[in-house]
Amino acid sequence: MKIYKTALVCLMTCAVAFFGCSCSLLEDDSNESSVPVTTSEKSSTSVKTTSKPKPTEPCVYNEPKTDYAYSTLTDDYVKKLYNQISDNIDSEYEPSFYAEGNLSEYQMTQAVEAYKNDHPEVFWLKSYYEYENYDYETGIWLTYTMSGDKLVTAKKEFNTAVDTISKSVPYGTECEREEYIHNYIINNCDYDEEAAESEEVQGNENDAYGVFVDGKAVCEGYSKAFQILCNKADIDCIQLMGIVDSDNHVWNCVKIGGDWYQIDVTWDDVDDFIYDSHEYFNLTDSLMYEEHTLSPKYSEIDAESFLNLESWCNFYVPKCTAEKYNYHNYCYNYKYPTVSNLDDSDNVSTAIAKAAKNGEEYFVVIVDENVNYDDVYDEVRNGYMYDWLTKANQINSDSPKLNDTCNMLYDEKSNLITFQLEYIN
Repeated sequence: MKIYKTALVCLMTCAVAFFGCSCSLLEDDSNESSVPVTTSEKSSTSVKTTSKPKPTEPCVYNEPKTDYAYSTLTDDYVKKLYNQISDNIDSEYEPSFYAEGNLSEYQMTQAVEAYKNDHPEVFWLKSYYEYENYDYETGIWLTYTMSGDKLVTAKKEFNTAVDTISKSVPYGTECEREEYIHNYIINNCDYDEEAAESEEVQGNENDAYGVFVDGKAVCEGYSKAFQILCNKADIDCIQLMGIVDSDNHVWNCVKIGGDWYQIDVTWDDVDDFIYDSHEYFNLTDSLMYEEHTLSPKYSEIDAESFLNLESWCNFYVPKCTAEKYNYHNYCYNYKYPTVSNLDDSDNVSTAIAKAAKNGEEYFVVIVDENVNYDDVYDEVRNGYMYDWLTKANQINSDSPKLNDTCNMLYDEKSNLITFQLEYIN
C-alpha cells in the first residue's frame, strides 16, 4: 500500500491527515480486540493559524446502510463539518468554506476521513486539506485529485463504469452477489506495483476510479471499489484500516446473512493462482488477524494520542465471528454440488447451467469424502464431464453455449474437481 508524506512549514503546528488508505453505535458490537499499532509514515496537512478572520433462500433486498463512519461521530462540531463537506463536495473546483468553532486537526481529520469512508464514490476528494483558525470559526480548504472539465469528464466515465458493472451483477443471494463483485474486481483490475513502491507515482491508484476506469489500483482503490459495488448490490460494506507486513493496508467487512465477515480482495488478487483465490473471503476476526493488524478507532484515542500515531484510524469496527459464509463452508454447503453417486448426478448439470448463465470461468464439483477420489475423477474425465456439459447446454438452450469438453483440475487434497469452462461464441 502506498502512502504519501507531504510536509509544509506551519506557524504553530502541523495537522495530520492520512492520505490514501483509509455499524451503528446503537448496538455495542465494536471490536474489543482492536490493537493500536505503529508503522510507516503518514502524510501531513498544512495549517494556517491566526487570531482573526441466506444462500439457500432468496435474499430480501434491503437498502444498505452507508453512513457507518458518521454514526460513530460523537462531536457535534465534527458532524457539522462532515455535513458541510457533503454540501460542498459536488463543486467542480476545490471548495473552501467556514466551519463553526475553532476546530483542531483531530476534529477536522475525523470529519474528512469519515466522509471519505462513507462515500468512496467521491473519488476526487483527497485526505490532504488546509485550515485556518479564527476567533470563532475555522476556514477549510479541501483539495481534489482533479478539477474543472477534467473532473466533469472523469465523473461521467466513473458513473458509466459503475452503472454498467452494477447491472452485470446477477440476481441471487447476498453471498452470490458478493462473490461476483469480488471476482469482477480481481479479473478486471491489476495491482499497481509501481505506484505501491514509489511515492513518485501519483495517479488514481488510491481510489475506485483507478479500479473502474484505469484498471489498476492499490489496496485502498480495491477496497473502495468493492464497497461501492456491494452497496449498489444492496450489501452493507465498510472499510477497515490496519497494518500488514509493516505497511498501511485497507480491506473490508461485509454483512452477509445478518452477520459481519472480513474480506481482503487485494490479497485474493494473486497472479500465480490457477483460478480466482478466495483465501481471504469472509473470514472471522481471528483468522484475518493472524496476518492483519487492526488500527485503533478514533473513539479509542484522544487528540494528543492522535498526533503521535503513524497509522490510519478506524470508525466502525463490527465483530466478525460467524463462519457460515466463509468461502470453504459456502462452497461445500451452498454453492457447488457434492457427488457421491455418479449415476445420480443430474444436479451437477443444473448447477453448471447456472454457472454458465452467470458467465463463470470455473466450476467445482465436490467429491464425497466417502468415495474414492481417483475413481470419480477418472469416470468424470472419461464420460460424465461430456454428459454434464451437454445437458447444461440443453438447459440453457445453448445460450450461452459451453464447449462439451474442458480442462479439469485435479485436487485430491481438497476433494475438488475444477472445470475450466469454455464458451462457444
